[in-house]
Amino acid sequence: MPLLVWTLVFPLVTAGIGGIGGPRALRESIMIGGLTVTFALSLAVAGQFLAGATPAAFGDALRVDGLSALVLVLCAFVGLISGIYGVGYLRRNEDRGLITMRMRREFFGLMPAFVFAILLVSMSNNLGILWIAVELTTLASVFFVTFHDRDTSLEAAWKFLMLGSLGLAFALLGTVLLFASGQGHLGEGVGALNWTRLMQAAPIMHPFTLRLGVVFALIGYGTKAGLAPMHTWKPDAYGEAPSPAGVLMAVGMLNAALYCVLRIHIISSAALGPAFSGGLLLTLGLLSVLVATPFILIQWNLKRLLAYSSIEHVGIMAIGFGFGAKTGVFGALLHMTYHTLAKPVSFFSAGTLAQLHSSSNFDRIGNGTFTRAPIASGLFVLSAVMITGSPPFGLFFSEMTILRAGFVGSHVAATSTFLAALIVLFCGFAYQVGRLVLGPPRDPADRRVPQPERFDLGTWTSIVAAAIAMVSAFYLPGPLLALIRAATDVVWGGA
Repeated sequence: MPLLVWTLVFPLVTAGIGGIGGPRALRESIMIGGLTVTFALSLAVAGQFLAGATPAAFGDALRVDGLSALVLVLCAFVGLISGIYGVGYLRRNEDRGLITMRMRREFFGLMPAFVFAILLVSMSNNLGILWIAVELTTLASVFFVTFHDRDTSLEAAWKFLMLGSLGLAFALLGTVLLFASGQGHLGEGVGALNWTRLMQAAPIMHPFTLRLGVVFALIGYGTKAGLAPMHTWKPDAYGEAPSPAGVLMAVGMLNAALYCVLRIHIISSAALGPAFSGGLLLTLGLLSVLVATPFILIQWNLKRLLAYSSIEHVGIMAIGFGFGAKTGVFGALLHMTYHTLAKPVSFFSAGTLAQLHSSSNFDRIGNGTFTRAPIASGLFVLSAVMITGSPPFGLFFSEMTILRAGFVGSHVAATSTFLAALIVLFCGFAYQVGRLVLGPPRDPADRRVPQPERFDLGTWTSIVAAAIAMVSAFYLPGPLLALIRAATDVVWGGA
């Protein structure tokens, strides 16, 4: 059996075992072990690609090129680190009596199932399988949003399900129109929807039908990525989901949805030139950054703050792809990589602060958290510096690369607006984090912190994640950099 298939088998089996039940220690070991093996297999598959092979299975329905390999490795990494933190997160809630047997089974089943879904997206060469895999991420996300069984959880899940389903309906219609634009030259059977076959038929596709298909597909998958104006599900969903699941949604699902967007963008560029879909991505990306700006300035909830940060970052990536320059594409993929490494630190430290204070609302947490939770507070400040694109961290270099592509190209007005929004976003995020962590301490008589901060698995995972993110700013492993360059070649040249 190809390594490609084993990479999917392990998280799927891990999910099945976790959902059955059993002793807590056994299920923890199985989930961490299964996700570790999955990450190792993803590295092996990427190694096969870098060695010159093209890993494929099921008649090319699953296939790995440079873009697939990069997204596969990033998603598998996020799955592993989220699973390890999730074990510590769940232990804390169990110690406080907040976890039932059903919730435990659900958690250990859904985490690897979610990882399976995003990995399936990243290696899908068939647009039909791609759509099914994205649907699976929606189902897993809905159960995570309702995990705590609160009224607000059900409301957020309903909103997410409605908007997600609408987006998937648009994506399905777009897929059908893409097939129809082939004018009968794609053949029959499942293979007719293979991305490689669509690329071969790109020069003969019907332009009007293709444009309709691209618009519907970009809106549909853009909804899953959280591009504005289809972003409204994100703040509610992130606010209700457990922090480990929030990382999978904010990084894993975002990368997977953006992968779908890029596959459509590449087909459109091959058939119509880069201006059409690139213009759409530039518009949606700039709108996302502009929409996120005021909501970060007035935010009142820690997890919702991170949700608007994710909307900002997916907008930045879309802008990079939309500039229509190879430098911009490279910068956007570099941004995806650094965002994948930095954003977990934000969710882990924010999750710890929310657990200690039994809420993620700023008024419940209070100011001056550094005096009560110095480790989580320090990590949150560090993560805020990283995700706002401050030097010398990685997101600063990726943003500068994208800005350079915009100013060198013919998008001076859009790039200037983008730069101004970045400055305001930095100031707003710094203000929110500063008053939360370094503001005047709360009244000592207020005893709403249920337990003191302690070194546990969740804390150590946060520290390790922060160390990885910091080191990556100064050193990216050669193979990872090679994957980013290979993915750039795929997006830029459709190779």
